[in-house]
Amino acid sequence: MSIKPTLIKAPLVENIQLGKDYYTSWFFAPDIVERISPGQFVMMESGQYLLRPFSVYEINEDKIGFLYRVVGGGTSFLSRLQVGSKVSIHGPLGKGFSFAEDKNIPILLVAGGIGIATFPIVARVAKEKGYKVKTLFGARSLNDLVCAEVLKKDSELEVITDDGSSGRKGFVTELLTHELQRDKRQEVFVCGPTPMLKSVIKVCNEFGVIAQVSFEEYMACGYGVCMSCVIKVDGKYIRTCIEGPVMKSNLVTS
Repeated sequence: MSIKPTLIKAPLVENIQLGKDYYTSWFFAPDIVERISPGQFVMMESGQYLLRPFSVYEINEDKIGFLYRVVGGGTSFLSRLQVGSKVSIHGPLGKGFSFAEDKNIPILLVAGGIGIATFPIVARVAKEKGYKVKTLFGARSLNDLVCAEVLKKDSELEVITDDGSSGRKGFVTELLTHELQRDKRQEVFVCGPTPMLKSVIKVCNEFGVIAQVSFEEYMACGYGVCMSCVIKVDGKYIRTCIEGPVMKSNLVTS
């Protein structure tokens, strides 16, 4: 049974700077918090004409948090909000990650860049459900390895950076290849920029592993009207806001 999303005006509770250009913003939103599932997203006001999509970073009692990197007007607007300021939030939206019935199957989280923003809530819920969790985190540099300490609370963490400033030098697909060589019987959850997703899907296909992939696409509505977030799946174009954002990797053809 689908859950009808709610449109609310949510007050900002706290803005926390995690490092250069990275923030978490927490809002009082009990109506959304009580219905959110790991991997879902919301559409949120960001000082622009349209709402924009944000992955849910974590929930804490009646508060919902979002992790983002300041890269433009919308994220800059959020980072400068004052406590008590209210913004429109519409959610929860989309389909999140599915957990296997067999809790002996470990969960492997594979994140690239700000794609890590969707995984703290996933790691915590998976651990609470009794799964063994490991996170592979690929980033450009040490500065971009945000929320690493949070992830360590609920999962084993292995990092890799483009410049070698933390962990190994290289790409997260190298860590994934090593993991699947060691054990293909893992439930792989993936989120990151499109080029990274394509590379991860290619690795999974080589090992015959079907991953659950969260797609980060531009959206103008979040509920299937604007058609700006379509991708090709199983030979046809579908809306990531409705049929996704989490989809099976073996269905994605381009």
